[in-house]
Amino acid sequence: MMKSKVFLRKILSLALVFVMVLVGCFSSPKPDTGTDVTITVASSTLQNVVRVTDNKFRKNSIRVSPDGMKLLYCEASETNPNTDLYFEDYRIILLRDISISAKTPLVNEPSYGPVWFDDNSGFAYVAYEGSGSKLVRSNISGGGKTYITRTSVGDSDRNPSIRKNMILCDTLVGSERQLVSLKDNGNEITILGKGEEPSWHPDGAKFVFIRREEERRDTSIYRPGSVYEMDIKTNQVTQIYAAIIDEQRNFAEVCSRPSYSSDGRYILFAKGGDVRLATVEKKEKTPRKSSANSRTTTTISERRLHLYLMKADGTDLTQLTSGNVDVFSPAWGTNNDIYFISNVQNATEIWKAHLNLE
Repeated sequence: MMKSKVFLRKILSLALVFVMVLVGCFSSPKPDTGTDVTITVASSTLQNVVRVTDNKFRKNSIRVSPDGMKLLYCEASETNPNTDLYFEDYRIILLRDISISAKTPLVNEPSYGPVWFDDNSGFAYVAYEGSGSKLVRSNISGGGKTYITRTSVGDSDRNPSIRKNMILCDTLVGSERQLVSLKDNGNEITILGKGEEPSWHPDGAKFVFIRREEERRDTSIYRPGSVYEMDIKTNQVTQIYAAIIDEQRNFAEVCSRPSYSSDGRYILFAKGGDVRLATVEKKEKTPRKSSANSRTTTTISERRLHLYLMKADGTDLTQLTSGNVDVFSPAWGTNNDIYFISNVQNATEIWKAHLNLE
């Protein structure tokens, strides 16, 4: 059974100035008035950044409809980006028209991880109930609730991905998250191996996912999260991107939310690493009976999530965002548009941008 609370790690840290390299065009339906914020992009790859939402509530788990017109996401009734949240703290929201950003609450019970069916009107999600987490399907117009799984496949089912009538998800089995495939009616459940956050390739023959492997380096243990691909027929697994372990700074990268472009040529994902925030001068008193002070400097750094793009074979890795806040939950729209979440001026909002892939 699922534990009473599934902890969602604190994705947003103290809100700092969000700074990217300014070369391109910036626009927003409600322009920022603060002088301490710059949202900018490298025009060679990421263009036309636009803010989609503007209500300051914490958000996560974006999914764009197949026609590119609507948006599903999760929202919590919390505005403080420093508050720890659980998956059960979120509810599913619909933007019926992305260009207008008028939201419609769809699921009022604890829910997470919405994903669209191919018909643009149906969607599946994870419902958190007293007896565990279950996969559920519903409709954006008529509502309703049909169970795909009556009981959890494992302990804490989540991250569904749909291709035609097949669903991928991950669940906790023992101490490891395992990949699962099943029919959209809940039948033919198959455990595929260790991994999480699966996402189908457009042709349905394979999928991309994250796998965390424990590695020991001297006396330290690291769990980097790398990007892998699995052939659904042969179960052959190929590593696409190897997360970096930095022993000097004692951290390991963790990748998240990988997904293919509509033509399958590119993979968009987020990953965390350290960024330098500031060099601070510290005064230290010299021994007693001396009025002099010595001065030392130290570099402060924090780990941030940012967006990356690579070709589907793992080559040509490009960092799309940078700066001193988190950028996460990337999702493809249509015509090489992408959506993501970040916080600027303590506002956790959804943003849209265009990828120049020429």
